[in-house]
Amino acid sequence: METALSQLAHSVASAVSLEGLVRPMLDLIQQATGLDSVYLTMYRPEDDSQEIIYARNTGALTLKEGLRVPWQDTLCRRALTENRLLTQDVPNTWGDSLAARRLGIQTYVTVPVRRLDDGLLGTLCGASSRSVEIADTSLATLRLCADLIAHQITREEHAHSVRRQALEAEQQIQRMGLISEVSRLCLSASRLHDAVAAVAARLEHSHLWERVIPLYLRDDGHARTLGEKDPEATWMADALMEANPEHLEGMLHSDHEHLIFPPEDMQWVREQRRREALPEDGDAALLVVTSDEKAEAAILILAAHDLNRSPDERQLLNSVANALSLLANRLLDHARLEAANLELKHNALHDTLTGLPNRRYLIQELERLLAQAQRVDGAVHVAFIDLDGFKRINDTHGHEVGDEFLRQFAVQLRNLSRMGDMVARYGGDEFVFVGKPGAGGDPAHERSVISERLRAGTRGTYELESTTIEYNGPSVGVVTWRAGDVADADVVLARADEAMYADKQARRSAQHTRHTGD
Repeated sequence: METALSQLAHSVASAVSLEGLVRPMLDLIQQATGLDSVYLTMYRPEDDSQEIIYARNTGALTLKEGLRVPWQDTLCRRALTENRLLTQDVPNTWGDSLAARRLGIQTYVTVPVRRLDDGLLGTLCGASSRSVEIADTSLATLRLCADLIAHQITREEHAHSVRRQALEAEQQIQRMGLISEVSRLCLSASRLHDAVAAVAARLEHSHLWERVIPLYLRDDGHARTLGEKDPEATWMADALMEANPEHLEGMLHSDHEHLIFPPEDMQWVREQRRREALPEDGDAALLVVTSDEKAEAAILILAAHDLNRSPDERQLLNSVANALSLLANRLLDHARLEAANLELKHNALHDTLTGLPNRRYLIQELERLLAQAQRVDGAVHVAFIDLDGFKRINDTHGHEVGDEFLRQFAVQLRNLSRMGDMVARYGGDEFVFVGKPGAGGDPAHERSVISERLRAGTRGTYELESTTIEYNGPSVGVVTWRAGDVADADVVLARADEAMYADKQARRSAQHTRHTGD
């Protein structure tokens, strides 16, 4: 007994693993009992089975390592249930045991291997095809060995748990680092596709997955790669989206996750991975970036492991998708705000009826043109235009027809403008034309040409929605501002207005003369 205890102490002191502890113990137990086979089993609660982990066979009876049988059919369960740890006449005690009869077991001994909370880990057993006398000291040795094995298993499980927790903590830190970097990239990005490409590159660099491919989604709902051409990746992304149309549509709502996984029965996932020279038993997922209007972009993830079953990894990928989707919405909101500001600015500086620049815009632009001409010793032509007979059109046909006439008149003026010219609605039935003189031309001749061009270009038939109007043309007054004059837009416009009234009086006089002559 003293020698056995000494051997046992040595085994315990030198063991660095469960196997290193159990193998010498089985040798010791076999020597102490003389049984044909001694072995350690583990109870597997997940399927209620018993598995032989380590065995030592020296006689006619042989039990192989790795053998796994239902727990309900084992002699161990019977022995523990009946509290019968030693049985030297198995055929008469458990004659209904098919396993015992098949193996020819005569003597059987078992002691439980239990946790501190009495939970069953397994059994330490011995069996023989012949009757063997087992001393009480041998049973005590088995119990001691079982306690030491339980302690070793608990210690290894604790060490494994510590290592797993350390690994999980390391992975969590890595995930937090990834999310932090993705957030930083999204906060500094000014274009969505640039951010998607940068985030995909960072995910690829993490080596958590086999391949990470950035994609953008066209308006027709199909994918195209960013950067490298990868038709296989776009084909796979398209197939994932086509297989999950309702899921994709739901992503536009903030409470929906942004990952698409392939249905389990889709053979093309394995085919795709084979094309990519990846193991067929891996997984794929599509990380989709959305705004509140549509799916904007995507990142295809190819992994060697099951992505769908890892809550932490799924949360990580959803966090990446959410960060990019927040960026997409931020950029969309910014674009909307810019468009709204542009619209407000346009409305503040343009006439709502004709779309032409209004008086405010006209004065600002004229001030700029006058200052520019002052610097280069240049000149500016300004024509004031008044629609003769417009009141009669309103009185005869109504204001809606009058408004339509003003809109068509504005179109005619715009069509008469050349590069560098500007036309504006000054107010009511008054318009202004601004143009630069030609190089080396006679200003008086140019004023006459501008006046005739504006009058002739707006004279004629106006086909309106409810009527046709023959219009004889407006009164036009043109002045030329030269460097050295007062660079004041209001002053220049007032002079052009005076010139227009002079033209109006001349037109009336000419009309009166023609009428008198008739």
